[in-house]
Amino acid sequence: MSIAFIVGNGFNYLVEDIIRKIPTRDLTAKQILTKRETADSIRAITALWKKFDDAFKAFHEHFAEKGIKISDEDLIRLIYTVINLFSSMDGFEKILPKEDIAKLNTVFSGFLLNKIREIAKEFQEHENSAAYGRVRTYFPNLTTELEQMIRDKNLSKVSIFTTNYDGILDTLTTWPRGGFMFSDGFAKSGPLSTLEMVPEYTHGNKLILAHLHGSYKFSKIYGRTYKKRDGFDNEEPVMVFNNPKMKEEIVRNDNVLSEYFDLLGTCLSKYDNLVILGNSMEAEPHIKKLIARNFNRNGTSLTVCSRSPDAIAAEVKPFYSRKIHEETTRGVETEGDLINLFDRLTTI
Repeated sequence: MSIAFIVGNGFNYLVEDIIRKIPTRDLTAKQILTKRETADSIRAITALWKKFDDAFKAFHEHFAEKGIKISDEDLIRLIYTVINLFSSMDGFEKILPKEDIAKLNTVFSGFLLNKIREIAKEFQEHENSAAYGRVRTYFPNLTTELEQMIRDKNLSKVSIFTTNYDGILDTLTTWPRGGFMFSDGFAKSGPLSTLEMVPEYTHGNKLILAHLHGSYKFSKIYGRTYKKRDGFDNEEPVMVFNNPKMKEEIVRNDNVLSEYFDLLGTCLSKYDNLVILGNSMEAEPHIKKLIARNFNRNGTSLTVCSRSPDAIAAEVKPFYSRKIHEETTRGVETEGDLINLFDRLTTI
């Protein structure tokens, strides 16, 4: 039996809530402060996506001040064209005069790219912080229990597709001894201290965790997406944001994100079980279309899970004509509760 998950920001808020509710009666003052700082860090990193809306508004205002009317769609295309351009800037420096390069930087980098880079840098700073690194310590049994659950239920494949840019889920599924339980498909060494995707790994691995809309660790280099190794700055981050109608176009024009999206389509066409966890699906028309095309068939089971699962069910219902199972995260207040939740979600 195989199962696919589509995970959103609601999962991060659930993790934050569990940490906040850890009893303090046996903790020292320092441990109580550490617990609060860790939860605050998760809250902050989960809310960073909202800054893209502020940046997008600033982009529109910039053009309006110059008397230029530009649609959301054209602005999004312009932004990603600039990102692709600057991912190849090292090459342009070999054929363009330095003054022309300086003009390009003045016009585009200072306005469009710096805002996006700043947000990506905030994600990186959270990961580098001690609070972020401590998230895993509050869930010491999760990875082992998930592995046992997969074995006991004879799950041949578990594919997790997250729309989050951060690494909270990745961190929670690391082994105590180090290393990730799930593969993201990156393995070969790429240029400039990066990793390159190996498509065979994404389709052939039993356990996959894919960032459908990019990550603060994904970087454009000469128009292709790679994954930055730890400790290296990301000047050209790859994160799909803003206009929902443009998401599929952006995803399909990226070598890594298109691979992930195709994998999701393959899973939906072959798997019989899908769980939507903590993703409202309001801004995911491309995913809903994929569900309608590949998963809306006899013998499939769809479960939606959040504090308000009925809202997710209402979003998905026009694209899935069969029964939608609803599971609530209310009452999930400990690591044990979270493990039991996954047990229910994988009991088909």
